[in-house]
Amino acid sequence: MIDTAELEQLLLAVARGDQQAFQRFYRETSAHLYPVALRILREDGRAADCLQDAFLKIWLKASEYRAGRSPMAWAAAIVRYQAIDLLRRMPKDEPGWEEPDWEREEWGAVHNEAALYPAERKRMEDCLQKMTAEQRQAVVQAFYRAASYEEVAKHFGAALGTVKSWIRRGLLFLRDCLQHEST
Repeated sequence: MIDTAELEQLLLAVARGDQQAFQRFYRETSAHLYPVALRILREDGRAADCLQDAFLKIWLKASEYRAGRSPMAWAAAIVRYQAIDLLRRMPKDEPGWEEPDWEREEWGAVHNEAALYPAERKRMEDCLQKMTAEQRQAVVQAFYRAASYEEVAKHFGAALGTVKSWIRRGLLFLRDCLQHEST
């Protein structure tokens, strides 16, 4: 697997319109980004379509990438938001739509996927484990399962404001923890 510095150079070349760099960026990252879409959309065809649309956005938005940030995390965020957009546009009565299995949607179900580089994934797992159980599960449901805040609140039987507070504090904790872990 290509290292982060090389990926960053490829992404910076993509920002300058280098098509060969884009092809290589696709080859190096698509197998790692596909599970991000599949986990959210839960159907191969939709995940493949999502990944194609996400790479179009990567091509168009490469100039917005800032050097020094993780190129894989940046691309994974684009794929995740694309998948969430597709999921939210799906009619709830369409075949293939499934209500989340809240009892099985823990971080543990997610961490086996190779969406991020192992070192980044390990840092994320370590930081998630340091969070309170409510914060961790709320963040995982909202950002890895694409559940709305209302769905998370319904699952916990908690007020919407409480869930928003858990998620906000959880994200702040993650930011601080990931910054600390990277130094």
